[in-house]
Amino acid sequence: MGTGEVCWPIRDMAHVPVLSSRPMRGFTGRAKQRHRPGLEVMASTGRMHGFESLEELRLLVALDFLKASEVLSQPFRLDFEHTGGQAWHIPDFLAVIDGGMWLLDVRPMELIKEEDALKFAAAREVAAACGWRYSVIAG
Repeated sequence: MGTGEVCWPIRDMAHVPVLSSRPMRGFTGRAKQRHRPGLEVMASTGRMHGFESLEELRLLVALDFLKASEVLSQPFRLDFEHTGGQAWHIPDFLAVIDGGMWLLDVRPMELIKEEDALKFAAAREVAAACGWRYSVIAG
């Protein structure tokens, strides 16, 4: 939301204007980094969208073919508590497809660790509370 930080309880997330948010991080590259960030132009939205890996780029291309009317990269930061303490997670995308909202995370299956599964479960709960669908794209 603009340039400032805004906190919302999960019970109110469905009413937050997330479609006006900005990405949580920039998408710039530097020498010798392991991932490949960049920007992809989508015909369906008429804008450029940030990605942090080739897998995320492939998802943006697929969302363009699905004619997603809106796509937000890294739409929000989710802070949550669990039995082991506190954690946070930034989902990769929030997309509007055929009028429905999809919260999406992208991670190759072999790179999903136990703490990632916990973060994905928290994101799934937020999506369900908002009436959104949630998927982890892992292959």
